[in-house]
Amino acid sequence: MKRDQTTPVQAVDLRRRAERQLKERRKSTPPPSSGVNAQRVAHESEVRQIELELQNEELRTARLDLETGLERYTTLFDFAPLGYATLAADQTICEINHVGARLLGRERLRLVDRPFASVVEPDSRPAFRALLRKVTASDSMATCDVQLMRAGSAAWQARLTATLLAGKDPMILLAFEDITEQEVRRKRLEQTERALLDADRRKDEFLAALSHELRNPLAPIRNSLFVLASGRAGGEQAGKALTVIERQVKHLTRLIDDLLDVTRITRGKVQLRRERVELGELVRRTMDDHRASFEASGVRLEAHFEPEPFWVDADPARIVQALSNLLGNAEKFTQREGLVVVSLRRDGTRVSLRVQDTGAGIEPDVLEHLFEPFAQAPQTIDRTRGGLGLGLAMVRGLVELHGGKVDIASKGPGRGTEVTVSLPLETPPERRQPTSDAPVVNSRRVLVIEDNHDAADTLRDALALSGHQVQVAYDGQTGLVMAKTLRPDIVICDIGLPGMSGYAVATAFRAEEKLRGTYLVALSGYAQREDVQRAADAGFNRHIAKPPSLEELELVLAAAPVANGGHGRPGGHSLAAPRSPAA
Repeated sequence: MKRDQTTPVQAVDLRRRAERQLKERRKSTPPPSSGVNAQRVAHESEVRQIELELQNEELRTARLDLETGLERYTTLFDFAPLGYATLAADQTICEINHVGARLLGRERLRLVDRPFASVVEPDSRPAFRALLRKVTASDSMATCDVQLMRAGSAAWQARLTATLLAGKDPMILLAFEDITEQEVRRKRLEQTERALLDADRRKDEFLAALSHELRNPLAPIRNSLFVLASGRAGGEQAGKALTVIERQVKHLTRLIDDLLDVTRITRGKVQLRRERVELGELVRRTMDDHRASFEASGVRLEAHFEPEPFWVDADPARIVQALSNLLGNAEKFTQREGLVVVSLRRDGTRVSLRVQDTGAGIEPDVLEHLFEPFAQAPQTIDRTRGGLGLGLAMVRGLVELHGGKVDIASKGPGRGTEVTVSLPLETPPERRQPTSDAPVVNSRRVLVIEDNHDAADTLRDALALSGHQVQVAYDGQTGLVMAKTLRPDIVICDIGLPGMSGYAVATAFRAEEKLRGTYLVALSGYAQREDVQRAADAGFNRHIAKPPSLEELELVLAAAPVANGGHGRPGGHSLAAPRSPAA
């Protein structure tokens, strides 16, 4: 319907309004007297004139409304926060707003009359055309994600929303926005979720492996204890049983040490005791320590070293720990009559330590995860190759603490593995005079305060066999009472005592005049820097991590002064950092 045509209802309404206005005008200006016909003609003429005035006023109002609406639409279209474009039936751009042109990296005029598909990545064009077909066919809104091209830069991820605009020549209103960041966040979230699920899976596998690895040594230990209890003391069977127990305890200790070391490395709690070390000699000694095990496994162990010294600034115990782990892995995963080669060579300002084997090899998709804690290659149900998946994570952590790096390579299953450790080289150290012999341990009066009866009694027996006079108290209060009578040279006190903790015992010793000079040694499973400091603050002279080696205890006993004989701090010695289990 044309705008200048009116309906009968509109015409009647317009006539009534014109009649009312004419009647109002005649109240102030009466019409001239004339004939009836003339009056009728004049009346119709005046009514028609008023109708025309009313129509003109409505047209002006409608035009202003249209102009205002058009201005509002143009503002909304041009300055909307999303990209907008109207597409003709042939999918060319009729109009595009400022944001849309900016998102496409082009001027608005250069985009008009251009097919919108020309700014869509070729791989995304089928999805774009399917979107337009769907909107045209269903007369509804539809959405899809595509890759759009921005002039002078890489493609970006966009979300298109298409709406059909009705009219004589239907058009499509296309809204588009940059969702690249949203996609990045979504993918990161998916990756994080996958990583968490993978970590949870590895944790479950690790707990199953830990249970298996910890249970394995218990059976031979229990069997050996039965042999010791039932057999002849000092006989061949007893000797074999003791050897089995010692071997299995070492195995258990190594597992626990690995757990603790990985945790310390992850938390940045490992303290290196660096010194200038000749790496070749250190590696040779470590290989000699493992040679018997390789011979028992039927695996050849060879060394290929360049003929020069390789000096590094390192903690020798930690380097031995890392290399021992690599050698253990190489032996474990290499079949009988296989070969493991350890090589050392200069690589510029660094030295490369390489451990190569002809063993089982590694799947490519497993390689990238092997340095993560609890990660390991798939195991058979008998777990003949065992392990907790901690070794390589520990190796990498220790090597990186030394300023080095670790790489692992394999050509695939059955084709062996190669692990390379790279460390920075240092200048040789100055020559030093040989040190004196280790101190001789004299008999000492020792009081052990430990609530674990087995641990306390076996420690007492071990120290007594070394010639010391040892008494045991199973709680802190009893230990204090006994100390006043015994006047021990040294007190070895557990920290985690029930009731009165080891810290409280140390504080009580320092407050007692007769006991103030006693040399106090803290014994604890907690051996971080803050644990050592807390023990020092309580009054301990030394801190030793559980389980203590008898060699370390003998060194402590030898270095401790007699009771009340020190100067400065009670006991005459400052609190030393705990020795590493691997040291």
